[in-house]
Amino acid sequence: MRDKDVRIGVYICHCGTNIAGIVDVEEVARYASSIPGVVVARHYTFMCSETGQNMIKDDIKNLKLNGVVVAACSPALHEVTFKNAVKEAGLNPYLFEMVNIREHCSWTHTDRRLATEKAKDLVRMAIAKVKELEPLEEVKAEVVNSVLVVGSGVAGLSAALTLARAGLTVYIIDKRPVLGGFVTRLVNIAPIGIRGREFVKPMIDELVEMPNVKVLTNAEVISVEGGVGNFKVRIRQRPTYISDLCTLCGYCEKACPIEVPNEYEGKLTMRKAIYLPFKEAYPPKYVIDENACTKCGKCIDACPVKAIDLSVKERYIDLNVGAIIIAVGHEPYEPDKGEFGYGLTRRVITSLQLERLLDEEGPTGGRFIIDGKVPKTIVFISCVGSLIGNKTTNACSRRCCSTITYDTLKILSKNPDSHIYILYRDIRTYGFEEELYWKALENGVVFVKFEEPPKVEVMGDKIMVYVREATINKNIVIPADLVVLFVGMTPSNAGEIVRIFKLSRTADGFIREAHLKLRPAETPTEGIFLAGAAAGPKGVMESVIHGAAAASKALALLLNKKYILREPLVAKVDEELCSGCLICVGMCPFNAISVKYVGERRVATVNPLLCMGCGTCAAACPSGAMEHNGFKDKQILAQVRAFAGVVV
Repeated sequence: MRDKDVRIGVYICHCGTNIAGIVDVEEVARYASSIPGVVVARHYTFMCSETGQNMIKDDIKNLKLNGVVVAACSPALHEVTFKNAVKEAGLNPYLFEMVNIREHCSWTHTDRRLATEKAKDLVRMAIAKVKELEPLEEVKAEVVNSVLVVGSGVAGLSAALTLARAGLTVYIIDKRPVLGGFVTRLVNIAPIGIRGREFVKPMIDELVEMPNVKVLTNAEVISVEGGVGNFKVRIRQRPTYISDLCTLCGYCEKACPIEVPNEYEGKLTMRKAIYLPFKEAYPPKYVIDENACTKCGKCIDACPVKAIDLSVKERYIDLNVGAIIIAVGHEPYEPDKGEFGYGLTRRVITSLQLERLLDEEGPTGGRFIIDGKVPKTIVFISCVGSLIGNKTTNACSRRCCSTITYDTLKILSKNPDSHIYILYRDIRTYGFEEELYWKALENGVVFVKFEEPPKVEVMGDKIMVYVREATINKNIVIPADLVVLFVGMTPSNAGEIVRIFKLSRTADGFIREAHLKLRPAETPTEGIFLAGAAAGPKGVMESVIHGAAAASKALALLLNKKYILREPLVAKVDEELCSGCLICVGMCPFNAISVKYVGERRVATVNPLLCMGCGTCAAACPSGAMEHNGFKDKQILAQVRAFAGVVV
């Protein structure tokens, strides 16, 4: 644009006192109004409010603005808000620029004068860029009305059910041989007191009866191409070696000579290389652990219905889906040997092992015994692997405190003369479950608060727990018959998932949501959503809700739609300048760039539906042919010149 063509409105937000407490917003507005091309400059307490947005809309209509600058908080928080306001007023939303004077000025400076001058610089640079902005049109993308759900824990099942009930085609896959995820190992879900397997069974039963649902177990995603509306996903499915002819007679298991620790029983017992993970597992058939199986063939000889075939190979499945929900859940923290005495005695166990010991279908039939004895003095240590321990995530695992108190009550119901101590750093009974805490107190459970982690000393048959009680500021020594380490949640194979889906992780290793408040259950990659503990520690009911939320986002994107609109902030090739070197093709992490011929000339071309707007190609292009819409060279250079004090 030229100065005589532009009519720019500038709007400065006070953000309460977040900005105005340090930045002189009135001075910034006065300064902005003096810049050529600016026809109005205003400031308001909360520009993101309805009143603030209406102020912008009215000026666009009444003053015929063709460019807007908002100086406020982070664009990550409210850029979409202001873009929508600009669009509703009839102005192309890509003639808008947002300046962050909260995090970049008021929150980083204590000197009011310097903060104000910096805000002026940023506003001046934004005005210069707006003068060079061009109206852009959103890109249409055809959609496939199907969704892939990766993971079949409670979050994945909740998401799949929500989608299937709405009529979409749903593919649900799990790397394990059965559906249900981690929750199937739980003896109870606090505070409702229902066994985990009983909780997921109705969900699985409904899901597998739906004609629009396809279940793939022993399967994992190995590659993803395409973009929102039409992802091309390749899945590898490992064989279970057992067909649907299986009658669950169990002869094969009896014949198998191989034994390995049973992960479904917290490794308290052994299982065979051919096994049924748990009662009422789906699919309802035995599976073979290919890592343990020697393929001796004894199971084949024992099977009366010839359901076993050890020659079956893995297969690859290609799917086209409009959206993807990642619900890979978590894994319980596994303490190191010697950590709080773990691995040095059978009388230091994890919370998962306790769950199995308390389960009537567990290895002891629900009898609370260790090494043939009923433990009388029991010490629980909370937050192991979450906030204390060798490899902490520094994230509260949310369900532990409620489950500890519930489990103590269950132990006391079995053995009323037990002496139970809960050693805790914080008590956080998420989900309005504080009555469990009070019930535990009323039943004689002793709560011991610590600031420094306790120490567990194993001396032969004796276990001594040392802790400094923070409330009375005294050292306490507890001789224990059993120590239970309540372990936190750790990311479930997040590294591989992040690589395949090109996502990012939090400092604790979980998959990062696009925005915790404004875009929950979403990832920065459009069309890929998160559900449950994949995005961070959650309780069972929270995971169910989060799964439904992810599904509702996918439904809003796809249901009854033939196409969707995508932001046009993508790379674009100037074919006249392109030399055909194709450096950009190799650099693109999204495979969005290919080759085409203009006459006899070879040039690069960008698929706007695949491009994620990362800018890698534009940075690598030696001829300047590749530019990024909204961030073209002339637009960035205009900002640089404005910063240097050159005429805006």
